[in-house]
Amino acid sequence: MRLAFALAALNLLLLTDVAATKEFNISHQWPGETDARDRAVRIFAQTVTSRIPDATFRIYPQLSFKIRAEEQFDALRSGRLDMTVYPVRYAVTKIPEFSLAVLPGLYPSLAIVHGLKNSKLLEYLQGLADENGVHIVAWWWAPGGFATRNREIAGPDTIKGLKLRGGERLFDTMLKKAGATPVEMSSNDIYEAMRSGKVDGAATSYETFVSTKIFEHTRYFTAGSPGLWMTLDALMISKSDWDSLSDDERDAFEAAAEASEDYFMATQLEAEKNFVDVFTKAGAKYRRFTWNDYLAWLHLAQATAWAEYLSISPAAETMLLDTLQTILSNRENASDK
Repeated sequence: MRLAFALAALNLLLLTDVAATKEFNISHQWPGETDARDRAVRIFAQTVTSRIPDATFRIYPQLSFKIRAEEQFDALRSGRLDMTVYPVRYAVTKIPEFSLAVLPGLYPSLAIVHGLKNSKLLEYLQGLADENGVHIVAWWWAPGGFATRNREIAGPDTIKGLKLRGGERLFDTMLKKAGATPVEMSSNDIYEAMRSGKVDGAATSYETFVSTKIFEHTRYFTAGSPGLWMTLDALMISKSDWDSLSDDERDAFEAAAEASEDYFMATQLEAEKNFVDVFTKAGAKYRRFTWNDYLAWLHLAQATAWAEYLSISPAAETMLLDTLQTILSNRENASDK
């Protein structure tokens, strides 16, 4: 009896040790080391493990976990995947209100999105994520621009007849109204589409343009503030995994998320300069939107993408109006200082 009791106690201790060891698989679509989203993931993981040594993370860049980029949201919800760096625009077919994070022209600079930290916008998006089986751990905002094979992009009147990858349904609505033909694809497919001529150009983040070497097939590019294209690439975790964490573990995740957000913001401040340098050296011609270019795009975006967003639901209307109010208030406060 004593031996049986001792063995049972030993088994219980072993099971406790196994349960205390938590391993998280993190998948994303960008190149390892060269893209800031991969580096930010590693900073997050290192920060967590410095506080919770029993936690381990396995990072799978360039979709090496063998789940397609667009499918990773459902993989989180089903438990096939623990964590991912996920462009929220990929989930708008399931959660249309997520389009708020990428509405063209709404976030013309990194300074604007930096001012949205702890805002109602993030509360809204987090609530939607939680309701749909995922939890947003870190908020990484990435600015972007246009790159094209055969024509410089300025105002909306310059894209008529072009086949363009916009990257999001409402963004594509705006492009179509201006006379372009939108082509749907994930950002890791842009390089081959530009090479083969499937598209004439694309809008995506500065980081993606550089890390996927799209400059090899680009003759013209548009970058800088005020800009049209800003994306939220969120570090997400399965809601079931998040709910299973202890309070101390959640605190560690949140501290690591903040460290990764600070790091990512700093990298994006340099991303525009690097984008311009790399593409210019590759022989592409640089253009920055003038204020009149931006206003023309903004008016078109409000008449198309924004108007369609407002029609999604009463909640969507509230979310957009609250976000606009936050942006305007932040600008007024900044101008008073």
